[in-house]
Amino acid sequence: MNASRGQDSAPQSASGIIDTLQSLIVAFVFAMAFRGFILEGFVIPTGSMAPTLMGAHVRLRSPATGYEYAADSAELLQAAAMKMKGDRPIFDPMISRQYPLLTTPNEVLAGEGRMGDRVLVLKYIEPFTAPKRWDVVVFKNPPDPVGEAVYYIKRLVGMPNETLLVSDGDVFTGPLDAVADHLQIERKPEYIQRAVWQPVYDSDYQPIDVARLETALRHKWAGAPWVASDGWSIRGSRAWRSDTPAPTSLTWSNDVIPLDDWNAYNIYRREIAYFPTADLCISAAVSAGDPAAFHSTLDLSARGLLMRFEIGAGEVRLSVTESESQRVVAQATAPFGFPAEDVTNWREPIRLEFWHVDQEMSLFVNGDRVANLPYDLGGPVKRLLASHFGRTLEQVLANPTAQRPTPTAIAWKFDGSPFVLRHIEVKRDLYYRPDFLSANNQFATNGPAISGLAFATDPTRLSRVAAGEYVMFGDNSGASKDSRLWGRPHQLVARELGRENPFVVPREMVIGKAWSVYFPAPLSLSSGGRAFIPDFSRVRFIR
Repeated sequence: MNASRGQDSAPQSASGIIDTLQSLIVAFVFAMAFRGFILEGFVIPTGSMAPTLMGAHVRLRSPATGYEYAADSAELLQAAAMKMKGDRPIFDPMISRQYPLLTTPNEVLAGEGRMGDRVLVLKYIEPFTAPKRWDVVVFKNPPDPVGEAVYYIKRLVGMPNETLLVSDGDVFTGPLDAVADHLQIERKPEYIQRAVWQPVYDSDYQPIDVARLETALRHKWAGAPWVASDGWSIRGSRAWRSDTPAPTSLTWSNDVIPLDDWNAYNIYRREIAYFPTADLCISAAVSAGDPAAFHSTLDLSARGLLMRFEIGAGEVRLSVTESESQRVVAQATAPFGFPAEDVTNWREPIRLEFWHVDQEMSLFVNGDRVANLPYDLGGPVKRLLASHFGRTLEQVLANPTAQRPTPTAIAWKFDGSPFVLRHIEVKRDLYYRPDFLSANNQFATNGPAISGLAFATDPTRLSRVAAGEYVMFGDNSGASKDSRLWGRPHQLVARELGRENPFVVPREMVIGKAWSVYFPAPLSLSSGGRAFIPDFSRVRFIR
């Protein structure tokens, strides 16, 4: 019996190998089919979507606060390749954008460079899935569909069969035959908005040693960009405490950190000019000594308006008022109170988030929206003029990159109870900026260069998006070669697809939605060593 088993073992073993090989072949075929028709991987080459997605970059870390951020490495690598000597400044965005903490040799910093994120893309399969506004999308580049940069990744902002206009950083749309005054603002869903908020300030990143910091800066530290009224101090502290029920306030200082569309990824692109923005999120964890008596008013002044968030007396009140005439544009109320278990003094704090974005005010408590107030300014032209207080439309459009909006002011007032603020954050929304068309951003082989204002930024010459075409912008608006700028499509697009409209992406060239970062820019085991270990802490879904 044992012998017979031994005789059978060889054919059984051979059969098992064959079965395994057949299984592997079948699995490979299915994987390739799946990859080709449903899922595919791409590498992010540039920083046009930063900080949502990272192209080639270096990660910088402040020795003063521990704050860490990514910065574009393209210029560093180019300088290193040309063997250019010199030092690069290292900034801490939570401290100052003007005064560096230290300098590092260019070649050392370039040696810390990382590749871009690797993303998985879910291909659109009609009629089951189709491109939607605010999707992050991979597509073939219409001006250069056969060059080195065949694939682009951007955020879809313009849909087929609509009029599109960008005004004061926001997106306005309407029917194909709409006039400018009838265009309506496009508001992002909450899950998209939470994903695209970009950091301006975070009180958790305070200097460990102020004296050492000022020595490194060679300049007196201005402190947090919030300026406290008399009676309490916030300098160098993570917990901002007022021990009196008397009125007190915080005021934002644009001189310390401006409220604009600055992006830390562009820290070494010093030529970029920045635009003030009023689309902001101000948040904090609040503990009140006497929750029933606690009263707070946050005022945001911009666009000739006063946006007020008021909390107290068991309710929250939101209002938008014209600053000069005091005319109330819109207002809303909702019940509000500290959770019942927090009524006793100094229990667990609640997280308050004050949103003003896409012409809508919202208050979130512990992540839940408890009140919101959308409002209308009468169209994108009135919005543009309101943001450029005192200027005519002709003056603004004559040089929109120089005629920037009036800066935003924030005043946050408290009274009625002692309180403590922790984890104070300010974030800003995406800001789609105006620009001029340039021959340098267009391919001469595609035909005559187009001049004038960038696509979809001129309210006197509205942009219309035809059927089967889309408009894509980068999240890093200050450093993104996107639909606003790229001009005419390649002759292949016109010949093979019959599409000749400039600045748009034909449906046939859209590949799919960026679904997840499955292989973030890898880490190295030592400084300057080869990076090959995936930074698994940054694996994430893409919104």
